Amino acid sequence: MSKLGPMSIGLRGLILSFVLLAVLATLCNSLFVAWGVQRDALVHSALEANRAYAFKVASSITAFLESVHERMGFSSQRLGRDFSNARLLREEALRLQAQDTELNTVLIVDANGTLLQDWPEVPAMRGTRIQSEDIRQALAEQRPLVSHAYTNQAGQLVVAISQPIFSPTGQFLGVVAGSVFIQQRSVLHTLIGNHYHQDGTIAFVADEHRRLLYHTDIGKVGERLTSSPTVDAALRGESGAMEAINYQGVPVLAGYAQVAAAHWTVVSQLPREQALAPLGKLMRDMLIKIIPAGVLGLLLILLGTLLITRPLRQLANSATQLSAPQTTAQLQAINAWYAEAAAIRAALLGGVQLLQQKLGRLKRDAQNDPLTGLANRRAMNEALETLDRDARHYAALALDIDRFKRVNDTYGHDVGDLALKQVALIIEQNAREGDLACRAGGEEFALLLPDTGLEQAGEIAERIRQSIASTPIEPVGTLTISIGVACRSEQTQTSEAIIKCADQLLYRAKQEGRNRVVVQALTSPHTAC
Repeated sequence: MSKLGPMSIGLRGLILSFVLLAVLATLCNSLFVAWGVQRDALVHSALEANRAYAFKVASSITAFLESVHERMGFSSQRLGRDFSNARLLREEALRLQAQDTELNTVLIVDANGTLLQDWPEVPAMRGTRIQSEDIRQALAEQRPLVSHAYTNQAGQLVVAISQPIFSPTGQFLGVVAGSVFIQQRSVLHTLIGNHYHQDGTIAFVADEHRRLLYHTDIGKVGERLTSSPTVDAALRGESGAMEAINYQGVPVLAGYAQVAAAHWTVVSQLPREQALAPLGKLMRDMLIKIIPAGVLGLLLILLGTLLITRPLRQLANSATQLSAPQTTAQLQAINAWYAEAAAIRAALLGGVQLLQQKLGRLKRDAQNDPLTGLANRRAMNEALETLDRDARHYAALALDIDRFKRVNDTYGHDVGDLALKQVALIIEQNAREGDLACRAGGEEFALLLPDTGLEQAGEIAERIRQSIASTPIEPVGTLTISIGVACRSEQTQTSEAIIKCADQLLYRAKQEGRNRVVVQALTSPHTAC
């Protein structure tokens, strides 16, 4: 008992240490998984919120533009029926500006670009030709348009919405257009402000030239973006959400959508760091709630460790006698009444089996060639004895590398060993499952092919010969090999006769010029061996 005392104490501490490590690892893993889940949830929530926000804003802007075009379309029909009526022109300009308070100005120009009516009225401009880019584009394309942002003659950043005017006969008469001064509080501020977005979200609208038409920071309106993956995606007609680096180099969680009617893009983005700000508090709360349960668990673990040491002492005594023949019976007789003891007992039984496997592996190593890893002559002889005893049909290949002495003399034995390994690898790669590749000695090899006839054995031999002849070996180059093929027959009943026949055929291959396969001729009454 005095001998077991220190061991039991050490084992108890070891088990407690392992359990504590397992608990800590589980706790850390749980916290890590929870952190990952919460992070992904916050990221997904922010992406989805910004995607929905961008889509709603884009839909609202689209609806606004369609509404303005609809009202302008009504006015263009009225104006088309009596385009020369100055009173009608003034009434329609006044009505449009009154209906669409978001329009800062309303212009009616003829097909030559001459201003016929404006509101608010500037009498000095009446009758002059309008040179603005949006009016020229509207006159040229003669279709409903929304311009990109441009600076007008008064130095204001403007977006224009225009509608062509046609007579009842289809003659193009001019356009009616409305302007929105985007550097002032405009319709974009109203539309975007109507939708909820969380604190810290940055929303902006940009045209096809990347110029900001709206930004949460109104001072940025009119600036051109240098790069923005979300703007690029929206201008391609896509809508959705992504994690990206914004034009200021800040990682953001962004939603984006296109305003197809104007070829604008709406982006709503939240800095990733700000979106994940609640994560720290969530993890602290989780850790605080875990601590009481953790302390209780540790106490239970300590008590359990004290209880399980008694059967473990029995296992420890048996562990000191693994090599004894009665060890397996002793281990199986131990009453492992709980899972941990049963697992240790199973591990000890596994150790006994492993020891036996190691002994078997040592025996196998004694039958393998240490250089090539192929079976050695002893293993080949045992295999031949088994084939003879079972009277199985088989073929044998005798292989010899041509002029191998020249390799050793020219490049040295280290290179020669590398060449032998390469040739052995090719032979093994071309062997089938159940075949036995052997190194007979030096540069000589053998391949035993159970249940194989001469024709198939000859094909395998030829495949090996071609593979070796076509595989360069640095720095030697390509090698060749000569092969003799024999099998069990009436003339060659024993393994000794078959191997001797294969060797004779190998030497014939050498005499006939090397780099060839010579197969046993069974059709001759005197077998050519």
